[in-house]
Amino acid sequence: MSAEDFVLQDGSRIAVIGGGPAGSFFSIFALKMARMLGKELEITIYEPKDFTKDGPGGCNRCGGVISELLVQTLALEGINLPDSVVQRGINAYQLYTNYGTASIATPAHEKTIATVYRGGGPKGTIGSDKDSFDEFLLDMAVEEGAVHEKIRVDRVEYINGKPVLYSKDGELINADLLVGAFGINSTTPKIIEDLGIGYKRPDTAVTAMAELKYDSTVIAEHFGNAIHLFLLPIREIKFAAIIPKGTYISVCILGKTIDANIVNDFLENRVVKNALPQDVDYELMCRCLPKMNIRAPASGYADRVVMCGDAGSTRLFKDGLGAAYIMGKAAAKAAVLHGVSSTHFREHYLPVYKNIITDNLYGSCLYVVSDMYRNYPVLTKGMLAIVNDEQKKVDNPKKLSTVLWGMFTGNERYRNMFNVAMTVPLQAAFWREHAKILVGRG
Repeated sequence: MSAEDFVLQDGSRIAVIGGGPAGSFFSIFALKMARMLGKELEITIYEPKDFTKDGPGGCNRCGGVISELLVQTLALEGINLPDSVVQRGINAYQLYTNYGTASIATPAHEKTIATVYRGGGPKGTIGSDKDSFDEFLLDMAVEEGAVHEKIRVDRVEYINGKPVLYSKDGELINADLLVGAFGINSTTPKIIEDLGIGYKRPDTAVTAMAELKYDSTVIAEHFGNAIHLFLLPIREIKFAAIIPKGTYISVCILGKTIDANIVNDFLENRVVKNALPQDVDYELMCRCLPKMNIRAPASGYADRVVMCGDAGSTRLFKDGLGAAYIMGKAAAKAAVLHGVSSTHFREHYLPVYKNIITDNLYGSCLYVVSDMYRNYPVLTKGMLAIVNDEQKKVDNPKKLSTVLWGMFTGNERYRNMFNVAMTVPLQAAFWREHAKILVGRG
């Protein structure tokens, strides 16, 4: 086949497996770009979940944090998120350790973050004033011209050089392009592996998620507009966060050996108990142990197949929504403006794909350092001293605060945070504070 055979034509059919943010972003941008070229594409999104349902039926197993920068970027793209989707503006982190706390304010107004309801949330969550972020994007994709089929794809085959999708042994579509935008907690990665294109599911880590119901007034007064981050020397837990939303808080725990008991163990920790509202009962609404993509597959594309979002390259430990936007748009741009062969994707999609992988290497280094600082008292105390000193001084450049804010919000690339962390003034501050503590003056 020639390169021209892999160029999408008027009426070309695209199958998108997964109706989460990556699949919806791809569909929205692909349809917009095609119309700019005078073409009409037939895009079908296969997503069996109903994101309007609360409880497990609409759950997307995610903390739901979105950067203000992404909110503004989407607005420039014509995607304006309503207040019923963006639930709470976040302008600070409250950092908890075994040796004290620190409040880290946003380094700049445009670098605030917000919380959103990804799926339906816990039972009783979705209502007239609470809407699902994922459903909002999926509806927008449909408004642009995509078709949403609430069907689970259970098999894919290559027939005459094109991917053919099946459900319960019935053929769904003979596609000119298959977009893998599925979650890694589904069985779909195995289906794509069986296609024989060299795709291997991403390496994963298990996380723990739980939703605790409080009165909305309690959440507003106690947690405020801050995410509460815990760096504790608990061997099983790398870090944990409590994310306030309208009528409940999300507990997100990342670690090495996560099991069903980890949420209870975390909530019983002395530091965590003191951080929760005192003498106020909460209701444990739900919990789960989802997987998280921590290393992208080497091959994220083939002829007429491309992976994006969690199925491909995404940001390490954070900003999955931002990565879904970047990768969904990049895949659409490569496919619509150039073509759908492996050569087209290698030239026009792979550079973006690898850029996130490279940035995640810097992130891995930062988290290794973070592990050291949470496990050794002298390092923990030094970190707290620097952060608290930075927050007190108005004209202080707040280098460490900026690194920590960028690491855990997704507003900055890991590489930028790594470069700030390695600056001479910040390293000198670390050594100075550590020396004070070691000689008993800190």
